[in-house]
Amino acid sequence: MERRAAFVLLGMLYLAGTLESVQAVNYTGPRLVHKGQPWSIECSGLQPDDNIRWTRNGQTLEPELASGQLVVRSKAKTGGSELAANQATEFHEGDYKCTPDSSDVFHLFLYFDVKIRVLTQKEVPLSLECANRSSGEKVVWYKEKIPILTALVGKEELIKIDNETGTLEVLKADDIAVYGNYSCKVGNVSTDYRIVPKPSVVLPESISVVEGEKLLLVCNGKHSPGVKIVWTFGNQNYTTSKGRVKISRDQERGINGAVLTVENIEMNDRGNVCCRVSYNWSDTTEGHSAEAVSLLRVKDKLAALWPFLGICGEVVVLCAIILVYEKKRNKAELDESDTEQSPDTKPTPNKDSEVRQRK
Repeated sequence: MERRAAFVLLGMLYLAGTLESVQAVNYTGPRLVHKGQPWSIECSGLQPDDNIRWTRNGQTLEPELASGQLVVRSKAKTGGSELAANQATEFHEGDYKCTPDSSDVFHLFLYFDVKIRVLTQKEVPLSLECANRSSGEKVVWYKEKIPILTALVGKEELIKIDNETGTLEVLKADDIAVYGNYSCKVGNVSTDYRIVPKPSVVLPESISVVEGEKLLLVCNGKHSPGVKIVWTFGNQNYTTSKGRVKISRDQERGINGAVLTVENIEMNDRGNVCCRVSYNWSDTTEGHSAEAVSLLRVKDKLAALWPFLGICGEVVVLCAIILVYEKKRNKAELDESDTEQSPDTKPTPNKDSEVRQRK
């Protein structure tokens, strides 16, 4: 009994030590940050031997730390660590962790003050109004921070500016020159717009993944930074990473949430995977959103082994047939040699010797 009690006590001590080692890390900080504003994330609840290494979407932050865009500060009072930035950019949105062993993440959302307007043939002419304008105040319009008539030199027929109201009208939707960032200024106050084309989504019609391996899908298509993406996987919607499902940024195009990664694919994951894009969650206007569906096929991880095993089986059967045939042939040859040495073929005695014996 004493020995059993000692084993139970040791087991409880081991369990307590394990629970302490996987203690959750606590994150504090604003989850929604305006573009251009400062932000910081603090993690606490760390153990003395924890390896502090901040990551975003599983990627190291070393280049941004080296350039000074991000700063890491040690918090002696709480025994934690703080990650901070002076200005929020589109690249900063994502899932943050202060240690690789942390099971929790902190998702930082970026809010853009720019007003995104989707330009389709139905919206022409598209009107952009300059906010906070009083009667008689002069309005100056810019495109990509360049005076608009300079930015669209030779393309003046694409726009029209009402000098009385200060309203800018986009007259055509079939010229890529009209897409981009616009701003109007009245005194020191400015209003920002971004004109974007109708979004489109491209996914492969189907994709095959071997059981236990990783699924990687990119929501391709024509959409600009600032687009909102929702993935549907396993009848659940994802805008951020959760469990096996990881949502990350398409670094090549600068689109947040455009990459879907699912670790350790299972057989019951087979089915449709959907990507939906929109510039405004509440905008249900036809042509302002798009989606595509890809069929996920999951292959048995032993599927590649079955043909090999079949070939091996065929070789074994063939060898067995050859072996049986050779045994039968050898036996037949043995029987033939015994037949050749039968009594009928024995040598006859010498007649001369018989005559001599009679004499």
